[in-house]
Amino acid sequence: MDITIHPFVLSVMDTLERAGYRAYVVGGSVRDLLLNRQPNDWDVATDAVPSEVRALFERTAPTGEKYGTVTVLGEIPVEVTTFRKDGRYLDGRRPETVEFSSSLEEDLVRRDFTINALAASRDGHVVDYVGGLRDLKDRVIRSVGDPGERFREDALRMLRAHRLVAELGPDFRIEPRTLEAITANAHLILNVSWERIRDELVRILMSDNPGVLRDLYHSRILGYILPELADCYGFRQWNRHHDKDVFEHTIVAVESSPKKLRVRLAALLHDVGKAESFTLGPDGEGHFYGHNTKSAEIAEEVLRRLRFDSHTISSVRTLIREHMTRHARMGPKGLKRLIARVGTDLIDDLIDLQMADVKASGNPDDLSAVLRLKAGVEEILASGDPLTVKDLAVNGRDLIEWGMKEGREAGIVLKAMLDRVLEDPSLNTKEGLRAVFEELRKQT
Repeated sequence: MDITIHPFVLSVMDTLERAGYRAYVVGGSVRDLLLNRQPNDWDVATDAVPSEVRALFERTAPTGEKYGTVTVLGEIPVEVTTFRKDGRYLDGRRPETVEFSSSLEEDLVRRDFTINALAASRDGHVVDYVGGLRDLKDRVIRSVGDPGERFREDALRMLRAHRLVAELGPDFRIEPRTLEAITANAHLILNVSWERIRDELVRILMSDNPGVLRDLYHSRILGYILPELADCYGFRQWNRHHDKDVFEHTIVAVESSPKKLRVRLAALLHDVGKAESFTLGPDGEGHFYGHNTKSAEIAEEVLRRLRFDSHTISSVRTLIREHMTRHARMGPKGLKRLIARVGTDLIDDLIDLQMADVKASGNPDDLSAVLRLKAGVEEILASGDPLTVKDLAVNGRDLIEWGMKEGREAGIVLKAMLDRVLEDPSLNTKEGLRAVFEELRKQT
C-alpha cells in the first residue's frame, strides 16, 4: 500500500533487519498512515529482545524494558518493542506477566482494537490478522476478540474507544457489540489510575470532536469518572436564556471553546454547581445564584481527583468563579479589579470561556456583553496602569526596610497597596506607597 514511513523510522528498521531481526511499524502508526494522518508516535515491533536492541543503537532510553520496550533516540523517538504475548490480567490494569515471542501474529492479536492491530513492513506491505483493514475502511472501532474479555484485561480500553472516535472523526463509530461490552463493564473503569483516566479525558477534550462526551454518558463511563457532570444530564434550567439542559449546554460550551486545555476544562465544569444552586422564582423562572462559586469549588475537587497539577487547578477555578462577570456593568476601576483578580495571563482565557458560554445559550449570537468587557479590558491593558502586586513600585524587601517583619503580613500589605493603586495609579511611586504604608500601619 502507498504509505510513507518516516526516514528515521526506516533507518531503525534497516538496522534491525541488517542484524538479522524482523521489524514492522505497528499499531496507531500504521492506522494513521492508512488514514493519511501524520502519526504522533512511532512504534516498531521486532523479534529482537531489549538487550539486543540496545546493543544495535548508540542512543536509547529504557522506557519499559520489563514489557519489552526500548526507545531509540534520534531525529524523532521510536519505541521498539519485542513481539510479546501477555499473561493473565489480574487487576484490570496490566498483565501479570509478559512473555516475549518470535511471532508477529501473537503480538498483534493481543492488542485492543482491530484498527490498532495492523503492522507494516518497510516496503509498505500491511499485515492484518484481525480484519483491521476492513474496519478502518468502514470507520469502525471493534475490539480484537471478545470485547468483554479485552475490557476486563484493561478497563482503560473502554475510555480509549471513545477517545479514538474523538480523535479520528465523527464518521467513526464504536461497533455495537463492543459498545454493549463497554456499557456492561463501565464500573471497571474505577480499577484504572486517575492519572491514566485524566490523560485519555484530556485527549478527548483537546480533540476536534469533544462532543464525544455525550457518548461517554450513554455508555455509563461518565457516571463513574465525572459523576458531577453526569448528574447535569436532563437538569432543566427553566430560564428564558437557556434552551438546553445543563449537560447539553455544557457540551456545546466545550465544543465552542478554543483548543486551550484550561479553557476547555473550565467550560466542562463551569456549571456543575447549578443543581445545588437552583431556585424557582414565583414567576416560574429558574435562578442559579452563586452557581459560579459553587461550580468553582466542585471543579477543584474534580481536578484534584484527576491528579491535575496545582497551577491548572487554580487557573480553572479562577476562570469558573469569574465566568459570570460579563453581566456586571464595570467602569475602569471595576475592570482593573477584575484583571487583578484573574491575572493578565488568564484574562484572554476568561473572555474565551464567556464567549463559549454565550454560544451555548438560547441566544448564541448575542455576544454584546462579552465584547463590551473585552474592549474595556483591552483598553485597560493598553494604558499600562499597574494591575498586579508585581507592578507596584515597591516589594517585600522595601516593606522590611520600613520596619515590617518578614512573613505573611507583608503580602497582605502589598495587596492593600495594590487596591489603593487600582483606585489611583499616581500613588505608584516609592514615595507615594511609603505614605500609603504609614497610613495602613496606623490603622492596625
